[in-house]
Amino acid sequence: MTKLTRAEMEEILFAHGKAELEFDVDATMATVVPEPHYEIPFLGMAIDGWDAVHEMYRRLIPGNKNRNIEYRQRVDAIGDNILLNEAYVTFDTPEGERVTGLYMVLVEFDPHLKKVVGERIYTDPVFGRMWIENLGDDFIDLPGVSKITETAVVKAG
Repeated sequence: MTKLTRAEMEEILFAHGKAELEFDVDATMATVVPEPHYEIPFLGMAIDGWDAVHEMYRRLIPGNKNRNIEYRQRVDAIGDNILLNEAYVTFDTPEGERVTGLYMVLVEFDPHLKKVVGERIYTDPVFGRMWIENLGDDFIDLPGVSKITETAVVKAG
């Protein structure tokens, strides 16, 4: 098995995050494999495939343009082609309130393509609210988006 170094994974993650913060959906997607898999447990959703992940970012990224986002992140742990990253994110709500939320994300990388395979994103209610507002009520009904309980695989020991 080919393994990326921590520095290589952090470099990919930096490019991915930078594109998000520059509100560039295409640049963000350029850091993702052709058939990504994302999981958002706090929403109970799994997102599979290029089109569905692209739509997720198309809704999330522009929705954050007027939120004056600041964040502080750190990598907490690493595994084979996996980083566990957490961040405090401070942003403006649509009502004009300045709030801080927290997320933790498990990011998997393809060592050959040197791109993000997918993410499993855990968040507190404050940061989660921003996701809910940006994705919209209809997101779960889109092709490639399913209930995580329908796609999660549990292997018997």
